[in-house]
Amino acid sequence: MDHVVLRPADWGPEFVPQAVAESRPRTVAVLDGKCRWQREPLPAGVWASLSRYAELPGRDGKGTVRVTAVATVHTSELGADEQLSTTLEEVLRCREQEIRSGERLTELGSTGTPFGLRGQQWADDNVYERGMYVTREGAHPYVWSVARVGTVTVGVSVKGAAGHTAEELNRWVTQSLPQMTGRVKARTGKEG
Repeated sequence: MDHVVLRPADWGPEFVPQAVAESRPRTVAVLDGKCRWQREPLPAGVWASLSRYAELPGRDGKGTVRVTAVATVHTSELGADEQLSTTLEEVLRCREQEIRSGERLTELGSTGTPFGLRGQQWADDNVYERGMYVTREGAHPYVWSVARVGTVTVGVSVKGAAGHTAEELNRWVTQSLPQMTGRVKARTGKEG
């Protein structure tokens, strides 16, 4: 896990760790029945999970962009596949989600792209989600994408800020997620 999940510098030279730089050990992020994100103990069917949190500090009139990278090792491909299905379904159940007090996601929509569909050649399956990240500083674009390679899922999220375009956020996602899937393939021998 440690070698797969991106560190701040992997996002770019100006990224730094957030005040809380990593998730609590042996926990996963779960969207509860009230559409709030919580950390809960690893469920049956999950061996390990690690999230790292970084940010691009605001300057020159631009706000602070916050990013997350996560990897989860499941006991089976079916379990990993179910995580991607759940990701798609959560947007239908919770078009608005609370990350923590004062931070929400709104206007959420998602699409799934299995290997070989629409040019997706780098993961067994991929889900892409977009919406708005809302704080007291305003509403800015938000992007989340999760991919499966065998029994491992990897994901990245980018929370926008003032002065940063949706294109920038998409670029960070499209550069970082394949980087993590490549690391999974290298460590599991699933290359090619």
